[in-house]
Amino acid sequence: MKLVARIEPSIFRGYDIRGVMDQDLNEDVYYTLGRAYATFLARRRITDSAVGYDNRLNSLQYAQAFIAGLNEGGINTVDIGLTLSQIVYFSAYLFRFKGSAMITASHNPKEFNGLKLGVGYSDTMITQEIQELKQIATESKFSTGKGNNRQQDIFAVYAADVLSHFKLGKRWKVVVDACNTGAGVFMPKLLREAGCEVIEQNTTPDGNFPLGVPDPTEVTVVKRLAKGVVAAQAHIGFGYDADGDRMAVVDAQGNIIWMDSIVALFAQDVLDFLPGAPIVFNTLCSRQVIDAIEKNGGRGVMWLTGHSFIKAKVKEERAPFGGELSGHIFFMDNFYGHDDSAYASLRLLAYLERKQQSLSEAVARLNHYVSSPEIKLGLADKIKFKFVDEILRADFKAAWPQGKYIDIDGIRVDYSDKMAIVRASQNGPYITAKFEGKTQALYDQVKQTLGKILHSHREIDWNKGTNTHAFE
Repeated sequence: MKLVARIEPSIFRGYDIRGVMDQDLNEDVYYTLGRAYATFLARRRITDSAVGYDNRLNSLQYAQAFIAGLNEGGINTVDIGLTLSQIVYFSAYLFRFKGSAMITASHNPKEFNGLKLGVGYSDTMITQEIQELKQIATESKFSTGKGNNRQQDIFAVYAADVLSHFKLGKRWKVVVDACNTGAGVFMPKLLREAGCEVIEQNTTPDGNFPLGVPDPTEVTVVKRLAKGVVAAQAHIGFGYDADGDRMAVVDAQGNIIWMDSIVALFAQDVLDFLPGAPIVFNTLCSRQVIDAIEKNGGRGVMWLTGHSFIKAKVKEERAPFGGELSGHIFFMDNFYGHDDSAYASLRLLAYLERKQQSLSEAVARLNHYVSSPEIKLGLADKIKFKFVDEILRADFKAAWPQGKYIDIDGIRVDYSDKMAIVRASQNGPYITAKFEGKTQALYDQVKQTLGKILHSHREIDWNKGTNTHAFE
């Protein structure tokens, strides 16, 4: 294959690679990225890598080109086919490989694709490693060799491993909405093997994503899931994204349970057995998470948003658990530490069985906040970080001068009874926001103030947003 002389620099993001198909990405780009990743691995004397891909329209072709680049860079590969990110992560343990790659753009719209790249067991690249890969690709000083490729389906082995952690006593009636992604091939089967009765919604893969972006945190997705749960009189509903490592949850009454509430429940689950343990959560999480950790004797560790960043922080803190609002969940107490929505889904069911509670009963015991969903607003990649750090920071401090500020990831302001945050996304041309209040009146107050701030800046494109109804 022909090497690409220049790769669009913006595809190298904070913890993975994302770009627009046939604009930023094509088969030559993936071949070159394969050569770059081969060089990255060869520098570490790693000789093998598994490769999987999601069901986006060009993922198969991109995977083939990427594998060719790896092989010509001297890396042996195992093509595990259409799969989920967590199955790629599991492959490292199965094959004893430190290399692993998933061709995916996760929850991004259908025109996007990308790469998640492993650097070890349950470890994926963080910023400095992404920048090393970028430098290798830019300089085109690649390792050479004659790696071989073989194909192997490992789902059955993966499923058996996940299921070995659970023995559910109740026949849960579960609705699964997979947003027409590859998750629809795997998640219903695994949940059935766990003993659940599964009702499927939108589980037939279609890379055109006819129902919209495959993002389980988007209100239209969880409302669709909620409708299915109520219609089926199910106990619970799970939604999954394109590479299956993120989840969304709806209770039996059709209430959307935002994932920071699930993080709070999981924190309680862990702290029941490991009192005093550190619990990692990202900056977008509700104060409800902080309250649950402190109430149950844990030590809260707020950290950067992003699956690679949270995974790394969980290991650094020797934490048994970490979680994100976006639905990435990381268990270290009895699992590998990477984000796996299948394990997390079953872990939630097991927790509810242990507590002899329904999901709505468990959530009702948490401290309550009126909380917005995660809101995304369009903002150009070239300006988004500086815009948040300089312009929005000044706006926040003018609006909330007495607040407690956290600035490790965008700008977050906390009071004892309210919170607001805006941060620049690492994987797309947008900013994300969330806000909450202890009462509806406080929530409305924060909504009005934050909405006024954001609407005052023409650089922000509300037409390219999701969950923007939260400001209405």
